[in-house]
Amino acid sequence: MPGEKSRGEIGEIRTQLNALSASGSRPEAATAKKELFKKVINCMTIGIDMSSLFMQVMTAGMSNAEDVVLKKMLYLFICTYAQSNPDLTLLTINLLNKDCKDQDPTIRGLALRSLCSLRVANLIEYIVSPVSLALQDRNPYVRRTAVLGVLKIYNLDAAAVRNAGMLEDLHDMLQKDPDAQVVANCMSVLLETGSGQSLVTRALVISLLNRIKDFSEWAQCQVLEFAAHYRPSGEQEVYDFMNVLDDRLSHSNSAVVMATVKMFLHYTLTMPATHQQVLERIKDPLMTLLSRDHFETAFAVLCHFHLIAQRAPIIFSQIYTTFYCRINEPSYIKFLKLDILAAIADETNAYDIATELTEYVNDIDEKLARKAIRTVGKIALEVQDVPGLVERLLGFLDIGKDFVTAETIVQVKDLARKYPDIAEVCVGSVSNISLEDVEEPQARAAFIWILGEHGQTIQDAPYLLEACAQGFTNEETQVQLAMLSAVMKLFFKRPPECQQLLGATLAAAAAEPSQDVHDRALLYYRLLHYNVQEARRVVAAPVPPIARFAEEQSPEQRDRIFDELNTLAVVYRQPSSAFTNAAPPHKEEEDEGLIGAGAGIAVAAAAAPVTAPAVAVDEGSSLLSHDEQQEAFFADPTANGAAPAVLPAPPPSAPAPAMDFLGLDDLLAGTGLAPTPQPQQPPAPPPLQLRPQPQLSPQVFQQKWGALTNITKFQHSLSPSAMAFIEGNKHQDFCKKVTAANIAVMASGGAPPTYRFYFHSQRADRETRILVESIVDKNTSAIQVTIKAEDSSSPEQFQRLYQHLLGGLQ
Repeated sequence: MPGEKSRGEIGEIRTQLNALSASGSRPEAATAKKELFKKVINCMTIGIDMSSLFMQVMTAGMSNAEDVVLKKMLYLFICTYAQSNPDLTLLTINLLNKDCKDQDPTIRGLALRSLCSLRVANLIEYIVSPVSLALQDRNPYVRRTAVLGVLKIYNLDAAAVRNAGMLEDLHDMLQKDPDAQVVANCMSVLLETGSGQSLVTRALVISLLNRIKDFSEWAQCQVLEFAAHYRPSGEQEVYDFMNVLDDRLSHSNSAVVMATVKMFLHYTLTMPATHQQVLERIKDPLMTLLSRDHFETAFAVLCHFHLIAQRAPIIFSQIYTTFYCRINEPSYIKFLKLDILAAIADETNAYDIATELTEYVNDIDEKLARKAIRTVGKIALEVQDVPGLVERLLGFLDIGKDFVTAETIVQVKDLARKYPDIAEVCVGSVSNISLEDVEEPQARAAFIWILGEHGQTIQDAPYLLEACAQGFTNEETQVQLAMLSAVMKLFFKRPPECQQLLGATLAAAAAEPSQDVHDRALLYYRLLHYNVQEARRVVAAPVPPIARFAEEQSPEQRDRIFDELNTLAVVYRQPSSAFTNAAPPHKEEEDEGLIGAGAGIAVAAAAAPVTAPAVAVDEGSSLLSHDEQQEAFFADPTANGAAPAVLPAPPPSAPAPAMDFLGLDDLLAGTGLAPTPQPQQPPAPPPLQLRPQPQLSPQVFQQKWGALTNITKFQHSLSPSAMAFIEGNKHQDFCKKVTAANIAVMASGGAPPTYRFYFHSQRADRETRILVESIVDKNTSAIQVTIKAEDSSSPEQFQRLYQHLLGGLQ
């Protein structure tokens, strides 16, 4: 058995360690200890728990204090099992503190690094003093280790670091320490702890940039990132900095080059002429990075090329051939190059680029061919005045490949939407295609859109759509929606030919399980019955040319990404806020745990009425506590004296007028679409009335929340004024508003972008309790509400009352 074998090996190692500990520090014993320690570490590496040998390893290792190799293995063992054996780890503190004062700097550095790597919060008090002394050590290796040790302590106990003045010591070392690596470590720690940006001064930046060649490549990147936070006082200072760093643009390390490029571009943003010169200056260094054989580096550089080309395409318009694809390049490089070609295309090079892309359409790589077609279409959208571009695109329809035809139809549709004056040429080429030859859903939807929008010029348009109507149920949802819209538009242009087609399409769509398709069919049918001219105005109104497609990146977003140059934001093509979370995502199961028996509500006098609007809640036991510090409010409804909240009943809706338009009712008979007599609506239920001053202890609240099964959930969108009202005055105004409706506040609070509120109320006509959880998300401007009650009818009635209350926030 593996477990028995492991236990047997551990017992054998324990016996050998005891024997070697008794043998003292003889040279032959030291050699045997090394071999045995290697065996212990090997067992640790393959996942065997060796923590039971903690005392034996300690005893054996301490007898050969002068052996550096043995100490390294001993320190590794201690750091590995320190967290699982905090009591035994305490016994090693004296050994590590003693070694921190050893005359050998290597021993001092190793001991200090191990001491800071114990990761036991209870031992912080024993670590702070050795680290503070090591920051003043005469040996740079020890100082480097001590600086990084400050960050390890900070992650365990930030207050201990601040109280010991270590951050101030690091700031002094950042300016005065003669060792470049120590300075780099100080800078890393200060930036990591959030203390670096506030310390950026002109003198410090000049000092770091003047000695930048002394730093390692990684440290140079940190220096440049650190200096990028500084804002020069004038143009002359910008020129001085760029002169100092000009040689960094020729550095062999791509990270250093990119960090320098970022600094140059950001420093000259307010100097348009100089900024243009900088763009010209960085072109050659970036091209040099592209010429290397490292495709991963080339991809990162090309991402920056793409971003810069979108801001200043004229800079790269004359070197467009550089971005032609090579046969040995991976697909992700080729795709990115096509994006750059589309960004830098203008009247002088668009036709040449389209000619090159035409060759890629015949490539064996289908994805590259599709990308090439989309790129030609994008260039045709952006550069309209170049003759031959549209003909290049339409020529792809003659290639005879299904995927080429499909991609081309999609691009032709976009061209017709943006440039109606060339729509006739595009539609004429597409009209010769049979809908049966187009199989991809997106292409079918685009082709159907063309038939509906320009059906008056396509003679066979109604008959082409009939084939699609016969197989309506087999189409994808996007094709069905496009079919509904196209048939409606074509009906207003050619009524006699499309009446039967429209009836069949509406009938088939109304029977679809897709809610979107079903609802649109009913919308169109009721529009026709209500008013024909209104239906024409809604469905077939003239559409203005498209100025910018929604899929395109907005200039504002590009500017935000440009501010984060030389980061993953450029690679992902979105600001860092889009793919990083400042707070952990909200999970509903976590809320259930918060309210459940495992999470108590720490309230001192919960049963008594509380008049103060806010009471601090213990973070460890708060109903609302997460990673962030939160607060709670326990409002008193007795002070308001408000009458029971009453939600006004909505007025009865007038019956929709029924009329037969071109015999549609006859055509749709039996399909469920024809108007049917509506049964008399039952009287509206009485409005919900709530009892003033409901009383409920936190303990009962949490018990009922976990036990109640009558649940209603809904989401309500909040206007900007409503969101401001909820956030204002530390949520007190919102809590008072809710309390005025006889809804008591159990707890509330939170930290941006998420706020949480827990309410309870009681019906005036019975003893039914109603519990409410409301979670406000500032990012989406919405409130997610969960209602639980002791009967089945109360949640729905309370929902109407609560929605009415939320709608009145301002």
